[in-house]
Amino acid sequence: MANTMIEKVSDFYAQHAETICDDRLEQWPEFYADECVYKITSRVNYERKLPIGLMFAESKGALIDRVTAIRNTMVFSPRYMTHLVSNVRIVSEQDGILETRSQFVAYLTLVDGTPELQLLGRTFDKIDTMDSALKLKERIVVFDNELVPGSVVYPV
Repeated sequence: MANTMIEKVSDFYAQHAETICDDRLEQWPEFYADECVYKITSRVNYERKLPIGLMFAESKGALIDRVTAIRNTMVFSPRYMTHLVSNVRIVSEQDGILETRSQFVAYLTLVDGTPELQLLGRTFDKIDTMDSALKLKERIVVFDNELVPGSVVYPV
């Protein structure tokens, strides 16, 4: 793959993380295609091919619903999120769809508390490159930690 594409994908990942960290959640679904899959699951469930996960959506509309729930209906302690993304790699490309991987760490800081590790793991993504803007067709977030401190409210 050309360096320019890996740089574009790395920037896309950084913008995705910044949108969440900067609490601009209403913009988060714009990183996804209308027909998409988004899932957060444990490494154990991923390796055993079990469908159970912490978060699951099958369309951009479902992602918009998630943001609406976060803003209007969910009750949780105020928090800040920090996502660090690294080791972005393009695994393959076929018909304008990139299969990519990355590693991430997500820290949670409650407004009145100290930062703590919430999740760490890998992402397995399919990114549509056919239009001028990259769009996620699929994002599978696989976290390694068995115990998740607090509740997973925000996307990864």
